[in-house]
Amino acid sequence: MDLKPIGSSRFETLVESKIKSDRRKFEEWAEEYSGLYEDAFGDELASDESGVGPFEDEIQDELEQWAARADREELSRGSLTLTDQQPAAAAAVVELGETTSTDLWAALFESNDLRSALAKSITDLFGELDTLECYDVLEDYGVPFWIRSHIVNVARGYAGESVTIDGSANARQLVDDLLASLPNQPLASTEDLLAAASLFDGLERDPTISVVVRESFVDDVRRDLRIDVCDLLAVLADSCDVRLVGSTVTLAKLANSHRANLPGVSEWCNHHRNTEQFNERQQHLANNLEQGEFAVTMLRELDRDPSGILTYSELYALYPGDNDSRVRQLVGDYHDADFIERFGPRTDRKVELLPSGRRALELFEDKTASQRRISDFVSRGGKQQQQGRVPTQTRVGGEELDGDDSTSSTRPYRTRYMGPAEHAAAAACGQEGGVTLVRGGIDDHADRTRYVSYDEKREEAVVAVKATGPMPLTVSTALALASPEFVDRVLPADRLESIEDPPAIVRNARCIGGASDQALENGQQFRDTLVEWGNDLSEMTTKLKHGNLSTDRSNFCGEIVRSAQGLWGTITHLLDLFEIDVHREIRIPLGLSQDKLAELSKSIGYAVAIQSTYNSHYACYRQLFEDRNDKRRTSFTAQVDAAEPTGSLIGSFILRGPDVHRIEDSLRDCLESPRDVHKDAPEFGVDVSIRTAGRSMYRDAIQRVLSRKRIRTTTEAVSMVHALVATPHAAASVLHRHLSSEDESREVRADELRMALSELDVTALLPTIGNERRTNSAGKIVAALLVADEPLSKTELAARADVTEKTIYNYREKLEALGLLVTNEDGYRLALSFATSAGRQNEMWPSTLGDTFSGAIDSLLVKTLPPDRYGDPEDPVGGLLFWTDEPPNPWELLEHAEYAPWAELARRLANSERARPAEQTVLMGPKIKQQHLASNIRLYDVAPVSN
Repeated sequence: MDLKPIGSSRFETLVESKIKSDRRKFEEWAEEYSGLYEDAFGDELASDESGVGPFEDEIQDELEQWAARADREELSRGSLTLTDQQPAAAAAVVELGETTSTDLWAALFESNDLRSALAKSITDLFGELDTLECYDVLEDYGVPFWIRSHIVNVARGYAGESVTIDGSANARQLVDDLLASLPNQPLASTEDLLAAASLFDGLERDPTISVVVRESFVDDVRRDLRIDVCDLLAVLADSCDVRLVGSTVTLAKLANSHRANLPGVSEWCNHHRNTEQFNERQQHLANNLEQGEFAVTMLRELDRDPSGILTYSELYALYPGDNDSRVRQLVGDYHDADFIERFGPRTDRKVELLPSGRRALELFEDKTASQRRISDFVSRGGKQQQQGRVPTQTRVGGEELDGDDSTSSTRPYRTRYMGPAEHAAAAACGQEGGVTLVRGGIDDHADRTRYVSYDEKREEAVVAVKATGPMPLTVSTALALASPEFVDRVLPADRLESIEDPPAIVRNARCIGGASDQALENGQQFRDTLVEWGNDLSEMTTKLKHGNLSTDRSNFCGEIVRSAQGLWGTITHLLDLFEIDVHREIRIPLGLSQDKLAELSKSIGYAVAIQSTYNSHYACYRQLFEDRNDKRRTSFTAQVDAAEPTGSLIGSFILRGPDVHRIEDSLRDCLESPRDVHKDAPEFGVDVSIRTAGRSMYRDAIQRVLSRKRIRTTTEAVSMVHALVATPHAAASVLHRHLSSEDESREVRADELRMALSELDVTALLPTIGNERRTNSAGKIVAALLVADEPLSKTELAARADVTEKTIYNYREKLEALGLLVTNEDGYRLALSFATSAGRQNEMWPSTLGDTFSGAIDSLLVKTLPPDRYGDPEDPVGGLLFWTDEPPNPWELLEHAEYAPWAELARRLANSERARPAEQTVLMGPKIKQQHLASNIRLYDVAPVSN
């Protein structure tokens, strides 16, 4: 029986057509959404790397806040010996093949002799210390926190049968049960191995360690893993006789890649070179050296560096111009003459001064017969500021003099002048009277280096240090500012003699140290006093390292910090006297514990109080917080003007680091109250603003860099850089390095901006997305698009970005909506002109750059919200763009958990600012009855803003 309805056959064609159409639609959907849920939360919970637990990053953050790692830059290192023969006797023999640092550690501690040596060293190091001293020294060494109590037990003479978390130990048990198996500890890191390796420091006789190097170590092991191994060997070499054994070819390959990581390698590379006799080429170059030329400056800077090694970037910064090809040409000439050696990977090339180059410099200095100051040597060189360095060295967070021992096993600290890009970024971020937080990487900070610079035209000084606590902060900053080069350039004798304030004001109101009547009349004496103060401070840190103390350790550390704060404050007040702006950049490493951040905040609070003034004369710390009656009695007391009851911070502080936002709460508390206000304090406070890096700082940094090249910035360029680049420092660096100077002034082009930004590391791209989500997938996509010179297919883009095609789909809608991504039949491309001749002729910028914030948010929501939500005035997201009882308020999206990162990106692209306070202001000191009018005024930005 036919059960089909009568006449239904006339619909068969229509039904079949409809089914085919729907089937094609669903097939396309199935392909697009295939595997949708297998990694639907991949970007929120994990990176593109498999095996990463969903909460691993959060757990690691909590652990790092609780217990800070050792800073590998602070650990003492020694020279290694390279040889092709095995030593006759060795405490341990290991082989470097496809070896990591954990493999090396395990192999080393298969040796019973080495275990015994470490046990003896621990006993000798800690056996005579009391408990508090023991913990202090362990913290200085950076020993992992879960081992410290066991070492303390050894020091106290407690012995047990085994090592447990709550048990006791003798030294050998500690080595056998904990230290030998350290890599197996779930919390252990490479830094923990390095810190534990430094515990061999107590040995009087160095045990010999033979390390056989195979070619597979150089050829097959990833570079970052090789650096970990080299660092471990270098730390061991500080207390052990470490010998690298291999063929000449293998050791040469190792030296080429890791000369800067392995002390002693350079000597082995250069032992065959004849430095006494010059060949014809060398003699010609030496004879043609001329005073004031960059050829001499390069040799001098290499010679003055403790390692004799500079990177190409450092050489570029030295050159008094923007033509890097001249630097490369000179490097080539010196290399051909065996004056220098080039080494390292193409992405991080370095130059080392060879003995023949040093000999050429010595002959030149003898010929000129002029013993001029170092500051005279560099006065003609340098781009905006010359590089300069004062070799000093450190171990325990502070710093110490290098002395005359050229065989010192500790890599010395150095003071170096900043290049123009670094100076520009720091000065741009520094806002007078305030603190700026800049969240981003600090990879540009060279090991064991402190930086200073001075722009004479702008009357502007910058000092930058890396700090993990009060001592490295205060000591490094003080020694940088008190370096002879900086003092001679910024505070020369004739300037110091020109101080017009009465001596009583200088000493008792400003509280400037060393300002005796004689010093104020004799500028050279005052200059020498400042430099000698720095030398004395260095000697104190030397004593601290060697334990040569006349008092207990904690009191001596306090003396060092107080002396450093005094020197730092003195030079800052002198700079203020001469109306020189000063910007202090503090670079904070990733993962410091909250306790460390609190200590750092407290030290910054003290520094701000010491380096603030009221009525341009009175040092605020002495007026408000000084608890020593004798000090207050010798000081003038400020007469407070009721109309102006607030003082101000001299210059600015910039706090910079990957997780610098974690310090904000403790910093605010310490700025409000660095310590108790004394009972007789005058009734005034100090307004200190706290802000994050904003558009104006990017604009200023870009303008400073491009103006040197006769290139004008544009609103579009500033918006693009602000949106894509993590920090003004990263932006200034790539623009300075990759844009050439022009003969005539012109505006920056989109294609050259793309070319410069393509040199950025992935982690420096799309900060608003990467900071809030534990993945850099969006940055990887944009990085791959920046490098491309034509549109890419989804498959090609995924391969180049090292992400899945699904990840590209996840980001496509939002990036398209904000105008950054363009997709069509040709493929995917970034909405920025290609760095080609065709791209130069057809300029392209993201469409959002000319839009309003509301327009950009509308484009975002129409792409990402379902139609029913987008059109619903009551929807918590879609309704933000509707006129109801209130006008549209897209700014609320900045507080929305899901949309906030993208809304912030839209705001940066659209060049818009929310009508809200531009900064927070805290009042340091007593609560004053009459607030200064300006402190009650909220600062509002205008949307859009210029440039």
